[in-house]
Amino acid sequence: MKVIHVKNSESREACLARLCANVYGQDAGLTPLVTFTGISGVLFEQDAARLFALADDRQRILAMMLLISDIEGQGMEVTLLSAPEDGGDDTHVKQLVREMAMRAPLRVHANDATSEAFFRDCGIAHWLDMPDGVRLGLSSEHEKVEPAALTQPLRFNAQAIVQTFKREPETFEAYKARFLAGLERFDGQV
Repeated sequence: MKVIHVKNSESREACLARLCANVYGQDAGLTPLVTFTGISGVLFEQDAARLFALADDRQRILAMMLLISDIEGQGMEVTLLSAPEDGGDDTHVKQLVREMAMRAPLRVHANDATSEAFFRDCGIAHWLDMPDGVRLGLSSEHEKVEPAALTQPLRFNAQAIVQTFKREPETFEAYKARFLAGLERFDGQV
């Protein structure tokens, strides 16, 4: 198995569409489409987001993750993380996080003890208590800093995207078509 940085724009868009669909599910309303739009139309364009996949020897995707850089370049936040429905499982997702944690300055958020235990199993050992009550884990490659010294990951404005969709139906239709085309193109291979 190996970790692959998905750079080809068509493959990356297909993987992103599947990742959004897997993470948010079919009952999430516009959230998967808004996330897809913000990442593909803003963060990929600014080279602030990167998509990685864990693949087997036949290039079959077993797990995927989206990393978003912070403003200062201190680290990258694990934003979306999933195994394809017909591919890997939690073991593969953990392996992908573990591999990336050894290579990059990762940050992960844990809203509960179960999430923290999951990421601890992935090798995330340094944890900070954040002011909002969330626990933030840092990989061994990340600078050990106090919560106040951390810079925020780059973000897109989801509300602005929704408003654009309302004002510009053609923009909504264009991103919806890209999202659906990405889902159709996703064949589980890198």
